Amino acid sequence: MADQGYRVIVAGLDQDFRGEPFGVVPHLMACAELVTKLQAVCSVCGSPASRTQRLIDGKPASYDDPIILVGAQESYEARCRHHHEVPRLDVGTTLDK
Repeated sequence: MADQGYRVIVAGLDQDFRGEPFGVVPHLMACAELVTKLQAVCSVCGSPASRTQRLIDGKPASYDDPIILVGAQESYEARCRHHHEVPRLDVGTTLDK
């Protein structure tokens, strides 16, 4: 579309709650001529937040949980790299720590 003279604007998450590439957004970013990444504010410390923390019953979702949950009772918070937690059920460790 851009080659045909259209201005293309895309918005979306580039990482899932695990902090891993999410869907086609990383590929679209790689093809883009200009990428503007916005950051939220970490809900724990107030630093710039680039991660999405999924919470289930107030606790971080496990790495092994499904990436997409339809109709589930979860919530999300903005988190910085330091406060983003993704527990692994199988080994008891977290990413980014």
